[in-house]
Amino acid sequence: MAFFQSLIAYGVPAQVANAIATDSVDTVPTRSVSTGLTATGTTIADALQLTSLLNVITTAAASTGVKLPPVDSGFIGQSITVKNAGANTINVFPETAAVGFNRGALGTAVTLAAGAVGIYRRTTATNWES
Repeated sequence: MAFFQSLIAYGVPAQVANAIATDSVDTVPTRSVSTGLTATGTTIADALQLTSLLNVITTAAASTGVKLPPVDSGFIGQSITVKNAGANTINVFPETAAVGFNRGALGTAVTLAAGAVGIYRRTTATNWES
């Protein structure tokens, strides 16, 4: 219950928080929350590497970014949530240049506006949906 309440406190919608809090995760990342994060870098090579299911970015300089945690390619359906509590839009990159978003170009970022929550679900070994 405490994990669910932490998700709600960081602005995750209740339905999503419930799905995350009750999901059975056998691979890294596990049921964890990282707060107070600072987006760094401007490319997939130097963006901040995320490590949790729920990641709260509190400092976001213009054009900086984060990189989703590695997910076992056999674990399709894994979701990662990113809350951008910073002042600027950030770039969210896949974990490697061999993975993409929304069946688009591999290794490219999607943007996450200041104040927004992004939920990224692994749908194939090489794709995240946002």
